[in-house]
Amino acid sequence: MLEGERKQGQFPQLEMSHLLYGGKDQFDKFLERQHFFDTNPMFKVNHDFYNKSRQDQILLNAERTVEAMKKLSLGDPNYYTPNVLCPQGIFISTVHFAMVIPAFQVLASDDQITKWMTSLKNFSAIGCYAQTELGHGSDVQNLQTIAVFDKQTSEFVIHTPNIEATKFWPGELGLYCEFALVFAQLQVDGKGYGVHPFWIRIRDKETHKPLSGIEIGDIGPKMGYAVKDNGFMSFDHYRAPLDSLLNRYIKVSRDGKVERQGNPKVGYGSMMYMRNILCDQYTKFGGRALTIAVRYSLYRKQFKDDNKQEIRILDYQCQQQKLFPLLAEFYACVFGSIKIKELVNENFNRISQSNDFSLLGLTHAVLSGAKANYTYFVSNCAEWCRLSCGGHGFAHYSGLPIIFFEMSPNITLEGENTILNLQLARYLLKQLQHIVSKPNAVPEFFKFLSLETAKVDDVTTIDNLITLLGLNCAILTKYAAQKLMSHTDMKESWDTKSGIALAKAASTFIPYFNMLCFLDTINNKAKETKEILTVLARIYGITMLLNNMQGLLLKNQLNSQQIKTLQDTRESLYPIIRSNALCLVEAQGLSDNSLQSLIAPKEGDVYMNMYNFASQENSLNKQQVHDGINYIKKMREVNAKL
Repeated sequence: MLEGERKQGQFPQLEMSHLLYGGKDQFDKFLERQHFFDTNPMFKVNHDFYNKSRQDQILLNAERTVEAMKKLSLGDPNYYTPNVLCPQGIFISTVHFAMVIPAFQVLASDDQITKWMTSLKNFSAIGCYAQTELGHGSDVQNLQTIAVFDKQTSEFVIHTPNIEATKFWPGELGLYCEFALVFAQLQVDGKGYGVHPFWIRIRDKETHKPLSGIEIGDIGPKMGYAVKDNGFMSFDHYRAPLDSLLNRYIKVSRDGKVERQGNPKVGYGSMMYMRNILCDQYTKFGGRALTIAVRYSLYRKQFKDDNKQEIRILDYQCQQQKLFPLLAEFYACVFGSIKIKELVNENFNRISQSNDFSLLGLTHAVLSGAKANYTYFVSNCAEWCRLSCGGHGFAHYSGLPIIFFEMSPNITLEGENTILNLQLARYLLKQLQHIVSKPNAVPEFFKFLSLETAKVDDVTTIDNLITLLGLNCAILTKYAAQKLMSHTDMKESWDTKSGIALAKAASTFIPYFNMLCFLDTINNKAKETKEILTVLARIYGITMLLNNMQGLLLKNQLNSQQIKTLQDTRESLYPIIRSNALCLVEAQGLSDNSLQSLIAPKEGDVYMNMYNFASQENSLNKQQVHDGINYIKKMREVNAKL
């Protein structure tokens, strides 16, 4: 049924695949790993998975992690692709490799790295990243777990002084890890030195039971991450050795002398690493949802045309409006994430190799905004894809609910999105000052802040869309700055008077950034895909403006006729995307096993797929007469007595 749709594609799909994965080598590596999952029986998607208890789901995921480790290098920084492919859950090792090891590489001394890195990489020492507490998450500076240095024994006494200080949410803490990277307030001779990381053993090497003075457990079911053992941990005057403090940037001698060295902001380096993964790899889940929705919209037919032929629902303009702007946004986020990955890696290398922090501020700002924007996009995309598939979109067998459930927590974890936008806003204000005082110091991505007005003849070209998006952000940033400065108490103004304006301004930066990356891809990387990518870029830019043009309206930079032109132009581009929609989603190269969907196979009868699952695979139907009928009988008895 879909072969005719594939023949309509007007671009070389392989070139598009290479662009989506950042190059031929990366795409080939993706296909290699996907082949492993497709051909290994352990990873065959089982849609009855959701009938299993959480306990059974966790054990199955652990078994799959072991199987994956036999063939895949999970310690490879590029390994995270399997998390996109691994059916129904992410591996046990995700936090260990994505957060603990990068933190070690940045925060530990050379001696500590020599002592521990081999064990960390070969999984002999399994760790978690224990930062968040019951009472404090994003507010890292005010964490309440304490690490008091004892001069008599040259040890640190790790203690949880109150219930709010209980470590809460770290993944791999509840059941699995033997070590924890514990962030605590360092105190020496009654003086506080801020929050620092301590690498400590928390479970017995032989029995795996919590060590004396430590209480650990799983926090229970939550929305998404069902197989991840997010845990809690508290300390009762637990003693940790002197070298448990990761001491590349701060050292405590045996007699209690504290010595600082380097940039205290280095801790951001490891956190950036995980946020980069959320942008780089987890954005791909949006593409997975779109593949399901587009394919299903081609299989599904509803109502008849004048020739008495049923119409594919993707031919309806309203269905296109649901999916095509999201498809364009997916491409924009992918191209943006590729650029961000380059920036993060360059920053990480400069810090770890040369103690060079020159890119830290720029990287932190862009990554903060991108993490907020991309994680929201994926969750929103999954929800709209689910809605576009009607009733079947609600079923787990569609493969869509799990994307929404698993991706929605990313909006909060590793930096709550509102707070991250405010961090980007702070950087925008700083660059706004530099525009006047130090214009040569302003990074290229932020030079748009000098814009005051723009006269464009055609509001729908890529170049003009970029200009308008930049101007929109510049106007909103200046508006937020004026609002902030209108109060004498800057802290109070930031917290209670101008926060909405600041967050709003920051939220408009990433669409501008994405468009720059989109244009760079078209001009410098694309060859035979330029034309279709230009259409997608225009749809994305127009959509971003229509969704948020507040700044332009404040300064009368758009009139009603131009807004109408934007709307009409976007609709006029939909037929081009309609002809290429299937090829655009299939350029991701996702197999049926990766999609995990019965309603969107590459070929086949979707209705037979759904019926076969319900009638043959759904374990709830294994009993011809379910035990629950006994309660129906009791209900009748109760009713009879009434």
